[in-house]
Amino acid sequence: MAAPAALQRSVVSPAGRHTASLIFLHGSGDTGQGARAWIKQILNQDMAFQHIKVIYPTAPARPYTPMKGAFSNVWFDRYKICNDCPEHIESIDSMCQGLTDLINDEVKNGIAKNRILIGKRFICN
Repeated sequence: MAAPAALQRSVVSPAGRHTASLIFLHGSGDTGQGARAWIKQILNQDMAFQHIKVIYPTAPARPYTPMKGAFSNVWFDRYKICNDCPEHIESIDSMCQGLTDLINDEVKNGIAKNRILIGKRFICN
């Protein structure tokens, strides 16, 4: 099996020395660039920090069951959109590997694991 491709990402570099990283995940069907634009619209500027790199990765396009198998940028598949149905475990495992690779890239760049945060955009109705 081939190694998964690295996640595409949009990055806001820190103004000073890079000592921490924030990985901000987009919602279903969006992209890292789209999440960055959304934050920029809310703040009227990029979410930027003196020592924190902000990384907006894009989930790989995958068949998405709630869209009848159409491809969408989603972190994992689900059988349907509801609060009480099981998630698609195999696609969650794939997502975890992609995020682990991203975290390991930050560690290779000298960032301690306890200085790496992951956040996700959620919209509730």
